[in-house]
Amino acid sequence: MMPILTPRVQAFFKPPFFKSTVVLLMLGISGLLPAANSAVSAAQPAAGDIRVTADRQDYSPLEGKTILTGNVKVAFRDIVVTGNRAEMNTNAAAGKVANFYNRPTFRRTAPSETTPGQKVEDKVIGDIIKVYLDDDRFGAIGNVDSYIATVAADPFTIRSDIQEFDTKNKVVSASGNVAVGYKDSQVWSNLANVRMKDDGKAERVIFSGDARLKQAASLISGNKITVMVDSGDLIAESHVKTQVDLQSKTPDNPSRVVITSDYQQYDKASDMMIASGHVKIIYGDYVAVGPKATFRMKDNDIDRIFLTGRPTITETGRVITADKITITTNPKNFEAVGNVKVNFKAHDQSSQPAAAKPAAAPSAGGAAAKPAGATPAKALPKDDPSDY
Repeated sequence: MMPILTPRVQAFFKPPFFKSTVVLLMLGISGLLPAANSAVSAAQPAAGDIRVTADRQDYSPLEGKTILTGNVKVAFRDIVVTGNRAEMNTNAAAGKVANFYNRPTFRRTAPSETTPGQKVEDKVIGDIIKVYLDDDRFGAIGNVDSYIATVAADPFTIRSDIQEFDTKNKVVSASGNVAVGYKDSQVWSNLANVRMKDDGKAERVIFSGDARLKQAASLISGNKITVMVDSGDLIAESHVKTQVDLQSKTPDNPSRVVITSDYQQYDKASDMMIASGHVKIIYGDYVAVGPKATFRMKDNDIDRIFLTGRPTITETGRVITADKITITTNPKNFEAVGNVKVNFKAHDQSSQPAAAKPAAAPSAGGAAAKPAGATPAKALPKDDPSDY
């Protein structure tokens, strides 16, 4: 290892980056680093140059690696990474990568869309940050916290085990214990991908693997949840369950609606939600099932539910099947229309244990007869909407 020691080492490198190894090596051998650094500092680096400062730089020609320690700062384009230690791999064959350790900070700025002349900033902190100098992408590993303000009108906050920002392919991905905050929504999942448009702005966010979205009085879960950033529309797929706590609570009306289905879609402009595929709705003592349901919202509440495709609704004592069933939440009521069939449940006493018969008189042989009794039927499990 060849050490390069100065009170404060400064340099900037012109791409391709592997040429910088020659610069550092020549400076170290000649012993003229302080003077060379002064000349370099006075020069004006071009926009594509990589500017590096640190308390110490050590260069290993065999490994093709530069080690930076103490107040490290690496800047290029609109990106600045700061930390206490970094390794810059300058081997072109292996790919030019800068690794920053000990919870460094990554910052990137862009012009503000809402305030002319101002800038907004992305900030990422992780145990390790990797910057791929050729590919315009970077990643963070270990307890990653991000504040992303350059891709949408409102900032994202992202917390996860691993995050990668690929500007070239316009994708931001997070994996492992993902938690995302955006406006009034919180989302948790195993994996999240932010897809950007050509202008670099976020178009949609796709959450997959045990995804859960909490927004206002609703909680949505499913294997996959897609949120459209501009419109606020939402699509949930595969084993979807939505729980809505109603705002208009009265003593006579239940306060919660639970919907399970294969697919659910919310359109913010029309304030309507559609559920399809094995739809099941629980609202108080109403249990409705069918192939499709449409929900009309009002004041952030579910106002009416329209079930079509020969749905069935069960309440205490009867089962109703019709071409269309409409459930109203305030006041609680339902209406069945079209080829209506009603089945009334007979009172089932099988679940009540039969009274024990009195013991029979002893037989001639002296053996007493055992008392007879009916074994109680096992209670069926209930789908309790509160057990979410």
